[in-house]
Amino acid sequence: MTARLRSLVAAARRVAAPLVLLAAGCTHSAATMPDPGVPRTPKGAASRFTGLVGCFTMVELGTGETVEYGGDECDVRTTPASTFKIPNALIAVDTDVVQDETTVFRWDGKERWRATWNRDHSLATAMWHSTVWYFQRIAEQVGEPRYRAYLSAFRYGNADPSGDVTMFWLNDTLKISPREERRFLADLYGNKLPVSPRATTVVKKTLELRGDAVENVRDRLPFIDQIPTSVVFSGKTGSAVPDDGPPGPLSAIGWFVGALEKEGRTWVFACRIRSSDEKKIGPEAAKITYEILKGEGML
Repeated sequence: MTARLRSLVAAARRVAAPLVLLAAGCTHSAATMPDPGVPRTPKGAASRFTGLVGCFTMVELGTGETVEYGGDECDVRTTPASTFKIPNALIAVDTDVVQDETTVFRWDGKERWRATWNRDHSLATAMWHSTVWYFQRIAEQVGEPRYRAYLSAFRYGNADPSGDVTMFWLNDTLKISPREERRFLADLYGNKLPVSPRATTVVKKTLELRGDAVENVRDRLPFIDQIPTSVVFSGKTGSAVPDDGPPGPLSAIGWFVGALEKEGRTWVFACRIRSSDEKKIGPEAAKITYEILKGEGML
C-alpha cells in the first residue's frame, strides 16, 4: 500500500465512526442523515417539478443557509451517472493519471452514439461533452483499491466501486443522494477534500460554464448565454435511462450539480429528477436549477 493510499484509508476511518449507525442495514433507498435546522423552500419550486419526483438542495458556504425542495426525496440514493466525473477527475489528477485540464487521451476509433465523443479529448472537453470513454480510461488506470479509499475519504454516497471498474458509476453499484452530492460539493468548494490543491483547482476550472465551455455545452444547456458575466456558474449534468427498453416508474434520472460564485459568496447545489420520461434527464434538471436560481434573484 502506497503512502498516499494509507493516508486516504486513515482519512476514511476518521469520518467513518459517526456514520456507523447510519450505514448499518441501509440500502440504496434508505434515508441518510438529515440536515440540522429547517431549510427554506425556493420560490415557485413545486411548479418546476410538475410531473416529476425531484429534489433541489443548495447551501451557502460559510453561513450554512440552506434552500431546499423535495423532502425525503433528497435522501434517496441513486446512480450519480455522469456527475461522478467530478470525483473521478479529482482522483485522476491527484494520482497523476491526468496532469491537468489539457491532458489529451487519443480516441480509439470506435464509433459511439454521441458524435462529439468520436475524437480525441482533453479532460476539459471530456467534462463538457460528458465523454464516457475518457473517464473509463481513467478508471482502468486508477483501479478499484484506490477508488474505494478515495470515495470513503470523500464520504461519497455508499462509496462502492465494486465490480466492473469502468462501469460502477453507471450501473447502479455506486449510489448517492442529492444531499450527499451537495455535501461533497461543499467540501470541494470549501477546499476540504483530501486531495492536492492542484487537483481541486484543475477540476473547478473544468466545471466553469464560461469561456470555451459555452460553445461546447450550449446544445444541452441553452440558457448558458443568459448567465450574467459577473457570476461564475459551474455545473455538471448526469443522465441515466434503462438500456433494455422504455423507462419504468422513476427509472429515468437526471442530475445537475455545481456551484455559483457571486460577489465573494459561494453556493453549492444539487438537483435530481426522476420519472418515466426519458426526455426528462440531465438537461431538464439543469433547466430547473437555472429557473430556481433565477427565481431566487441569483442570476
